[in-house]
Amino acid sequence: MVRLAAEAFSGNAKDIALLAVANPLDRESSEGSAALVRLDDGRDGGLPTCYLLELQGKPYSPGRIAAQQRMSVCPAGAPKGAQLSRVALSGRHEAWQVRLESARYDSKAGGGETAAFWGLFARQGGDLRSLWERTSTTFKSKGDVALNQSEVCGAPQIVAGSQEPDSVTVVCDTETMAGKLPKRARLTFKSSWAGDRYIQN
Repeated sequence: MVRLAAEAFSGNAKDIALLAVANPLDRESSEGSAALVRLDDGRDGGLPTCYLLELQGKPYSPGRIAAQQRMSVCPAGAPKGAQLSRVALSGRHEAWQVRLESARYDSKAGGGETAAFWGLFARQGGDLRSLWERTSTTFKSKGDVALNQSEVCGAPQIVAGSQEPDSVTVVCDTETMAGKLPKRARLTFKSSWAGDRYIQN
């Protein structure tokens, strides 16, 4: 997988990190698999980039990359919270479920920012496309607690339809500051299937 990724990105294998792998569901008659990889060779402004790769061939011994999709969140340090799994959206639809985390220090604001990403991706017309995604951000300031805010979301809850996908619901705990006092809430966000992707209600 690392060798294939290095060839696809015209990079060096030492700059590729394998973050997670997953196989199709038992009900699928497919030998393919998928991988989350990180490319960290300094070409994109020094920031690493993460990709979801859909692979063809035997699991854990793929022959080629069939499709790829760049992720909007990518860990810069030691990979943390990276997950990849295959999930059923309906009786005849499946998707790759991705989770990634990243962290960075904002010197201007004097604090640390972390981002957690959940996404669902599937092949459509030969390409990997995003069906649903949510990025939650938390900021903690060392100097001014009034700047602190956070959103932490649980895993997406998928309601699978019989013929078509039904809905995805995610529950998020939020915290904002009212002066120096935290204001907490639990919010629920539901998205319903609309043709070829989920749209938030």
